[in-house]
Amino acid sequence: MKQLRKKDVQKHFKDLPNRIHEIILTLENIQYATNVANIFRSSEAAGVSKLYLAGATKTPPFGKDLRKVSRATEDRLSYEYTPNIVDHLRKLKEEGYTIIAIEVTDNNILLDDLKDFLSDKTKVCFVAGSEDSGVSQKVLDLCDCSVTIPMYGKNASLNVNVSVGIVLFSF
Repeated sequence: MKQLRKKDVQKHFKDLPNRIHEIILTLENIQYATNVANIFRSSEAAGVSKLYLAGATKTPPFGKDLRKVSRATEDRLSYEYTPNIVDHLRKLKEEGYTIIAIEVTDNNILLDDLKDFLSDKTKVCFVAGSEDSGVSQKVLDLCDCSVTIPMYGKNASLNVNVSVGIVLFSF
């Protein structure tokens, strides 16, 4: 076995089939720029078509250190700040998106079942919320459901950027 680097990596992934879903991601009140930079990187790698930043979410430009974290994906991934997340999500619903919070709720889909749930959906918007309080109730009220990552240890949550990465690469 030989580790692939640079152009060999690009050639290795070149022939992967495209995603069958149009995926967008909305971030609500992500307070730490490091998390946002990590989410940009994971989102670009997972084929997210657009990122929406809302509320107190930190926005690019990132400083030199965070550009290393993001691998400058903010230059390649389409994103915009949305001043009103409620209006933004309502518009997406009108456009046919299924809105899914990355959150523990009483109307959730376990991560293992996400691929089956999405099998007949082409347009998906995931919503990730604040590091401290998660996705707000006003946003949950607009979501079709939530996806929950099972926790097997005593800790009941993961860092938001880890959770987003797990969900984006689970289907």
